[in-house]
Amino acid sequence: MVISTLFSLLTPLVFIAGIGVVKILYGFVDMRQRNNVLQFFFGIPIAGGALGLHFLLRQLAHHNTMHVCIIETIIVAGMWYLFQRS
Repeated sequence: MVISTLFSLLTPLVFIAGIGVVKILYGFVDMRQRNNVLQFFFGIPIAGGALGLHFLLRQLAHHNTMHVCIIETIIVAGMWYLFQRS
């Protein structure tokens, strides 16, 4: 039971949301950096969008962890591919 709960919480989009939170926190830590506001402008939509999409996919997949992980992996791989091509 604990393992299934852990896997339902640790999905690819949750990791992307964690990256957004780290970006926001980096903006707070290094206040002397030039264009520090950009950390917030990019971090907040990354974290909020990833979590929102995660919860939407969980609802659409009826909380089936395997389906959620497969769909999120495909989405994150597609975003990574597009990022590398740009």
